Amino acid sequence: MSVGIAILGAGRIAHSHAQAIARSGSARLVAVADRDPAAAERFAAEYGAGVHSTDVHRAIEATGVEAVIVCSPTAIHHDHAIAALEAGRHALVEKPFARDVAEADEMIRAARALGLHLMSGQVLRFMPMFSFAKQFIADGRLGPPIQSVERRLTFRRDNYPWWSELPQFLVSHWGSHSLDILCHLLDDDVDQVLCSGASVASGFGVIDDFTLQARFSNGFRSAIAMSFSSRFSVHDMVLIGEHATLVFDCYRRLMVDDEVVVDLPERQMVDEGFDAQLQAFVSAVRGERALESSGDSVMPSLAALSAAEASVVSGQPERAGTTSRGQRGVGSD
Repeated sequence: MSVGIAILGAGRIAHSHAQAIARSGSARLVAVADRDPAAAERFAAEYGAGVHSTDVHRAIEATGVEAVIVCSPTAIHHDHAIAALEAGRHALVEKPFARDVAEADEMIRAARALGLHLMSGQVLRFMPMFSFAKQFIADGRLGPPIQSVERRLTFRRDNYPWWSELPQFLVSHWGSHSLDILCHLLDDDVDQVLCSGASVASGFGVIDDFTLQARFSNGFRSAIAMSFSSRFSVHDMVLIGEHATLVFDCYRRLMVDDEVVVDLPERQMVDEGFDAQLQAFVSAVRGERALESSGDSVMPSLAALSAAEASVVSGQPERAGTTSRGQRGVGSD
């Protein structure tokens, strides 16, 4: 029997989740909610949802809904996740998982108290290129990690109203993927960050350009640069270890040194990531396997993001403030 799902928020990322549901034989879209009634109606018609509404509670509580995917603006992830959990629904929450560690902690504690699954939507973890890299590193083939360099540069002048709810938008939004995937690949936490950001062209005055340096607990170092003002568009990352170097041409190709080991069209790479993420969620809801990418697992990167935001304000390095991996203040979902 397929798992009935409600999607909260009918924006761009919601379409990726709905398409994964449509490709899946193990899930079906039952309901959608969005504050724009026309957007909710169009989304429901496109993907065959029987219920559409501006009321998230109506979507969450629709007959047949067992799980909820939260794709609403980040500022209300916490409220929508709690609403889903309190209605007895499992929840997958898009990135950034929450605005801060305190909100995430409340969400995780609620899921645990209610015996429900709470998953973080970090789709990069499920893409073939990063799945290969995770196993490659776990097998010891990278050797002790040394440093990484990531560039994510593009030209964007669109300003969505909800960006104003995240003053340090680019740091917390795109930065969440970058820090989480490193914590995930290396099975390590960020110890300290130094971040400098600016609002260059945003109509809301939010950060749309930043550079970040992170030091991990094991001494690994990372440098990340992101900008919405670059006429040269590129997204790549180089991860250097003592035994090998991984080169990510995001999200198309992965090379080990000079050998291509994963090579897919970008659309296929992303789709396979969303498909695998959905299947992991559905399998956990069905009780078939343990939950992957749990809310608890994203806490190290959330702590690092909070430190990065503090560093932008202070102009100084900031400690991430997590305890050791597996010994955090909250347990696994």
